[in-house]
Amino acid sequence: MGMSTINVEVVTVSARAWTFRKNRIRSTTQAAIAACAFFGMALTANAAPQDGIADLRGFVQSMPAAQAQDADVTALASFLGNRPAPQSAGVKVAEADTLIDALRQWSGQAQPAPTVVPAPSPASRARVTKQAAEATLVDNKVCLTCHATQAAAFSKTLMGKIGQTRKGMFDCQNCHGAGSEHVKLGGGRGVGGILSFGSDDPRTNEEKNAVCLGCHQKGERTYWAGSVHQSRDLACTNCHTVMKNVSVKHNLKTPAEMETCFQCHKLQRAQMQYSSHMPVREGKITCSDCHNPHGSVTEKLIREASVNENCYKCHAEKRGPMLWEHTPVRENCLNCHNPHGSNYDSLLVVARPRLCLQCHTTTHSGALSGATGFPPGTGGNTAALQNGCGNCHSQIHGSNSPNGFFLFR
Repeated sequence: MGMSTINVEVVTVSARAWTFRKNRIRSTTQAAIAACAFFGMALTANAAPQDGIADLRGFVQSMPAAQAQDADVTALASFLGNRPAPQSAGVKVAEADTLIDALRQWSGQAQPAPTVVPAPSPASRARVTKQAAEATLVDNKVCLTCHATQAAAFSKTLMGKIGQTRKGMFDCQNCHGAGSEHVKLGGGRGVGGILSFGSDDPRTNEEKNAVCLGCHQKGERTYWAGSVHQSRDLACTNCHTVMKNVSVKHNLKTPAEMETCFQCHKLQRAQMQYSSHMPVREGKITCSDCHNPHGSVTEKLIREASVNENCYKCHAEKRGPMLWEHTPVRENCLNCHNPHGSNYDSLLVVARPRLCLQCHTTTHSGALSGATGFPPGTGGNTAALQNGCGNCHSQIHGSNSPNGFFLFR
């Protein structure tokens, strides 16, 4: 079967051209039955689905009685008799979102509708707000009547351990709200104005986040208000799991910090798979070493005042000041490097020497190659020297050498 189209081109023959012998009928029949049984779908033809099935069915019905008694022909006739004639052309890959969806369409199976959480209505939000306002505190032991499992898991988290030494600091109702109405109505998710922090809770993410910010508003959360993640209506629970330990630190949603970030940042996930990449996959650094996900005063949520200052935390030897500076380096490291990953050496955005030639377009021209000592026979072509420019101009980040005007070694 060819994978260039969706159609299973097992049997697309015309009755007028049926001249195969019995053994060929047997192999074709078995192939058709095996393929269709495997995929659980009706046979279709590439150009005219109805004609291909109808012609094959008509030919089987017109076979002499002696041949029609053959077991393989009988099986094919039975198979075709149970197959409804296709009503439309086969589904193309481009018409389906995924290969799984395409297979479902081939087999006639209904595609499951995506799970959509309906937006809470103003009436439900008002009802919950009223119930929460009327509720009063109850003894925390009442909560354990139903939520003993969750409480046991929470007791192993950092906040749970602090709560064991500082009684009352992390009681259930400190975050979920007063529980009297919840208890009176028999419990249940969100019943009685209790705050569940789930996506089905009618309260806004801002209201849910306010509970967390009641304690966690200082330090790295200082710039949360107005940050990119806050302006895009992210909830704390989109990245953090509070009630149980999933990660070693920070109560994250996933065991590894990068996987929490990659829930949204798919491009960066792909870049981390490039041959040259930041050692995030190896566990040497994490996303939060360079970014503050809770907000910063600079773009891209970087921790320092500029991109270069961010890089100098590890690459201190590039900081300078240098006697001879390379202007693009002082301007922005991103002029030459992709910070997350690249298929070029040293996270470069373009392979050398093309990277250098983006600015240095006239250097070492053919007319000057002899005068500057450029190797004869190259015609001033820097590409002839592989990594070319760096072979001589090795101090590309700046030089303190007296001979460093041209950033020589």
